[in-house]
Amino acid sequence: MLKKQKPLRPSSAHATKQDIALLMDSIGKHYDATERWKEEILRHFDVVAEQLLHDVLGAFRDHTSTVERRFLRLERHCRLTP
Repeated sequence: MLKKQKPLRPSSAHATKQDIALLMDSIGKHYDATERWKEEILRHFDVVAEQLLHDVLGAFRDHTSTVERRFLRLERHCRLTP
């Protein structure tokens, strides 16, 4: 036997078009905030990656110039250069 259903309470009433519109607006705002956060994270990542690349290239140049100086000193010592 089927039970008679109770009438819906206001908290469990069906969603109206206005409720749906408010929900979609809220979701849109969260989406926009997430996109801004994502862009900020990517910008920060780009800055960090650029700094790391700059540091590595600088260290490589320092190492190269040190090796070059040592090589020139050895050439002069062995009198291989005029």
